Amino acid sequence: MGKLFKTLNRKNTDSIKWELAKKHSNTDDIYTFSIADSDYETAPAIKEALKKRSEHGAFGYASIGDDYSEIICEWYKNRYQVVIKKEEVIPCPTVLNGLSVCLELFSNHTDKILIQTPVYHVFRRVIETNDRVVEENELILDNNHYRIDFKDLENKFNSGVKILVFCSPHNPVGRVWRKQELDKLINLASKYNVLIISDEIHSDIIMQHSKFISLANYFNQYNNIIIISAPTKVFNIAGLQIAQIITRNKEFSEKIKSRYEQLHLSTPNLMAITAVKTAYTKGEKWVDLQNNHIYDNYLFMKKYFAQHGNMLEVLPLEGTYLAWVKINNSKYNSTELTEELQKIGVFISDGNKFGQDKNFVRISLACSREQLINGLEKMIDFLG
Repeated sequence: MGKLFKTLNRKNTDSIKWELAKKHSNTDDIYTFSIADSDYETAPAIKEALKKRSEHGAFGYASIGDDYSEIICEWYKNRYQVVIKKEEVIPCPTVLNGLSVCLELFSNHTDKILIQTPVYHVFRRVIETNDRVVEENELILDNNHYRIDFKDLENKFNSGVKILVFCSPHNPVGRVWRKQELDKLINLASKYNVLIISDEIHSDIIMQHSKFISLANYFNQYNNIIIISAPTKVFNIAGLQIAQIITRNKEFSEKIKSRYEQLHLSTPNLMAITAVKTAYTKGEKWVDLQNNHIYDNYLFMKKYFAQHGNMLEVLPLEGTYLAWVKINNSKYNSTELTEELQKIGVFISDGNKFGQDKNFVRISLACSREQLINGLEKMIDFLG
């Protein structure tokens, strides 16, 4: 892949991922695979577009442009084979900001909000800081494959759950949900009138043999769906702060647009607009190359651990660039292992923070092969 996906030194660049690693390590020889952003350059087209925009020299008040929503609609059509309309797209600063605003608008204090654990841990924080009650629908692990516990899900819906925060593809277990699973989910949500807020930020990071299905496919079937997505994860432009909320429910749309106008957050920043338009018009080939790189890293790590006694075992990866790894060495649980590895300069995510199971860790594969090998060697040397 030539010059793409090579090692990039991100130290001293205000990267929270690397600043935290430096703060909590006893060594300068650091390899971090924790916070989910990539450690190589973004797509060349985006870098060039931002450079060109910067060289123009004026950075005044920005207009999002008439083509912004059209570009996103075209991406959905070409990438996911689903038709959305311009008026259904609402820009917002981040996926988590969009989630917070939707919880504020469409639920009340002490309402039950459901998450499917193990799941991205910040969902819980957003729900609780909005004074809502977290309910859990634990995923079932069966032969190293996670699936939804639909019996428990229906019981939770029947108990008065107001909203399901759905993660698709699922972080951290790497599932890309199948059509039959989504069909069943929508039928249950419809039966109990549960609002689904679907976080689809990882929707472009899909591995071989898997196919992403956006819940936008169900807009005509069920009206209580809100999708929040962004190009920020796949193109590593989260620092520019931009995402989109998508819904066909006109009542939802009007309330969301009104709230962002009240907050004076309805227009993204200039550089973010430039990056998104470039990503969605010139970035598709690069995304495919990146997915191949991530999948190759996944296969390499899986084989590497197997060759070293399978003390760490990589579960199947269908989507995201985040590997969910089972600890087979009973000497350490996930918290102990992550803390010990930090001392020698290797940073991974403690799986316990995503749920209640201390047998897993999460490792980001969005890095160069060189960085991955160096980190894996230090991990295996430590485990002995």
